[in-house]
Amino acid sequence: MPKTSPSVLAALQTAHDAEATAAEKWHKQEGELKAGPGKFKGLGKFFDKRHRESYSRQHDLRRHMQKLGGVVKTNLGDTSYMTSRDLKSPDDFQKLFNDTANTLSGLHDRHAAVYEAAEKAGDRETCEKFLGVHHELACQERKARRKAKLVGDLGLGEFLAKHV
Repeated sequence: MPKTSPSVLAALQTAHDAEATAAEKWHKQEGELKAGPGKFKGLGKFFDKRHRESYSRQHDLRRHMQKLGGVVKTNLGDTSYMTSRDLKSPDDFQKLFNDTANTLSGLHDRHAAVYEAAEKAGDRETCEKFLGVHHELACQERKARRKAKLVGDLGLGEFLAKHV
């Protein structure tokens, strides 16, 4: 198959759109947590890190697509986020982290699809470039799920004392 397999470009585009959506969502969440009325700065840092990672992966995908001759279009999905006013109970914080974990799980699946499409197409360069990205995302997903569990285990007061 040629280097610019349509299936590889489609998988890269899908992953790019998911990363763009996640980066925008986490950027808004970070800003809200750092500057909103609740001012959860420690949690804002968590989302700042997720935003920077996602933004970097988005740009890697974009550069690689362009290198392969693809045309990059950015289609944002749902970028809604929870405001500080929404975060009142342990369940709200658990929902916040579970939503984050679900987003990371979706990114994992999209990056795994890029690797699989490249492998099927015989695109060694793409395989090498994106090898391990989905494993990194799985690790981040586990961290978000641990934070959700920690809210339930410690209680909101103690969790916030450790993370704000």
